Amino acid sequence: MDAKKKKEVRKLFGAYLKKRREDYLKIDSVRQLSFISNLDQSKLSKIEKGQIDLRFDTLMEIALTYKLKPNQLFDFPISFWKEDDD
Repeated sequence: MDAKKKKEVRKLFGAYLKKRREDYLKIDSVRQLSFISNLDQSKLSKIEKGQIDLRFDTLMEIALTYKLKPNQLFDFPISFWKEDDD
C-alpha cells in the first residue's frame, strides 16, 4: 500500500474514533477523554486527525479508551480495500 493510501486510512480511522467518542461515549472533547485514558490529549488529538502512525501498543490503548472490541477496530469502510474471495 502506498503512502497516500496509508494516510487516507489513518484519516478514516481518526474520523471513526471521533464519531465513536462523540456518539457512543458521549464525550465532547479529546481533553475529557484523556482524563479517563492512558493517552494524553495531544496524542489523542493527532490520532483523531489521522496525523500519526500508530504502534500496536497504542492501538490496544485506543481499543480500551474508546471501548472497542477487537473486531470493531476497523469497522469503517475503506473504499479501495480489496477482500480476497478465499
